[in-house]
Amino acid sequence: MILEADVIGPELPADNAVEPAVAPGTALQMRENSNALALRVPRSHLPSGIAELFRGIYRRARVRDIAVLGVCSAISGEGKTTVSLGLAQTLAQDFPDRRVLVVEADVERPTLASRLGFDPNPGLIECVLEDQPIQVGYRTTTLENLHLLPAGGPTDFPGRVLRSGRMAAAIEAMCQTHDLVILDVPAILPNGDALLLTELTEGVIFVVRAGVTPMPGVKKAISELNEGLLRGVVLNGTTSAIPRWLRRLCGI
Repeated sequence: MILEADVIGPELPADNAVEPAVAPGTALQMRENSNALALRVPRSHLPSGIAELFRGIYRRARVRDIAVLGVCSAISGEGKTTVSLGLAQTLAQDFPDRRVLVVEADVERPTLASRLGFDPNPGLIECVLEDQPIQVGYRTTTLENLHLLPAGGPTDFPGRVLRSGRMAAAIEAMCQTHDLVILDVPAILPNGDALLLTELTEGVIFVVRAGVTPMPGVKKAISELNEGLLRGVVLNGTTSAIPRWLRRLCGI
């Protein structure tokens, strides 16, 4: 299934108007009316137009029936963090009885704390490598049921976090405190450990930014994912039709 976007990001603006249009079949088209600005999430509520974009993604990707969702891409800069945050806030906004957690698992390229203006420590790195309780890393937001877990660190050995046997236990602990855990997974092509993390999820959304990743790289990254986990592909930043090769790859 392809969830097509005419420009989400990489950084989605907080205030600009967005007009959604649902295309026939399984593709979702999303159009932003101006250039992207710094994403300021979370607010008390996303503007209705922007929320509707992410609403279309979570409905088509059927993420409400899973406990752990991974959001990944082939390389950095394709919009996976924006999709993670946008989905989390929209779900928390739409279902106030569900507790949602966004986890910055891209420990080599952390941006969440600096982008949103909070202390990066303690975070996922401290909780996994130093065996601290996972709750010490949670950051509250303006939505009572939405929390963030930054990467933390830095560390000289970021790969140990994703390869650690404690990662699975940490995710299990997150599921004890939240109904939905969204993992912002590292880019797949430069980080082979990202695939280990996707195997700890119950579903994966793959983000492709048109004009950024060569198509052979996109195909390679998707082929390395567990086919049974792939819930959909967000085609981000394109005004063209869905490429035929991507339709064939996703079976539509």
